[in-house]
Amino acid sequence: MYWNNPLIEVKPPITRDPVAESLHNGVHCLFWNPAAKLHNLVTQQRLADLCDWANNWLQTDGIDGFAADPRNHYDLANLVKLNMWIHSIREQGIVKPWLFLDQGDGKFIAGNGDSRLRCLERIPEITTVAGFISTIASRKHLYSDLEPVSTFERFAELCGADDSHTFLFRLTDAEAPYGLYWYEFNSERTRSVTPSEQEAVQMFVSYYRQHPGTTITPEWFDQRIDWQK
Repeated sequence: MYWNNPLIEVKPPITRDPVAESLHNGVHCLFWNPAAKLHNLVTQQRLADLCDWANNWLQTDGIDGFAADPRNHYDLANLVKLNMWIHSIREQGIVKPWLFLDQGDGKFIAGNGDSRLRCLERIPEITTVAGFISTIASRKHLYSDLEPVSTFERFAELCGADDSHTFLFRLTDAEAPYGLYWYEFNSERTRSVTPSEQEAVQMFVSYYRQHPGTTITPEWFDQRIDWQK
């Protein structure tokens, strides 16, 4: 339900601090973990699940029927984006820190980074990533070895951002188990591999028409595809 909360756009010089606001006057905490373990992350969709879903649609409705339903566009676009991101991560590493939402049981879900988690299924040598842990104050003792983050200035610094970058934040409320729910920022290092959803859908449609009958498998994502052709 927090996904419907308003977006907060921030670009220096700032007039409000969404990171400070996300703490809800001490109810919540945010920590920096430079080497968070991926095995503690849970997800509702693995790469094989995405492949099975896409293949079922392609076999029953064909590429035109598949792409005609707007409800399919997010995951359809991810077929392109994940392929791009896998090769980008192999070349330059993970650019943007993850956001881990503490589930209160030793597990986390990704406030951002869930799609990249599927990418890392194809890059198993990466077992830890840098990221922020969003949690509630009653659990802060579990993170006493980590740096607390309480300002946008420090948050942006840890992201490797400068005054040219624009951030978007989405917060929860004081009743939630964590305060910061989602964030994003524009990065020149990822710009070339972040097509819009509609652009990515059209890329996949064009690709499939050139390669009819393609079966999407986890291994399919390993090939380097020229999506501009």
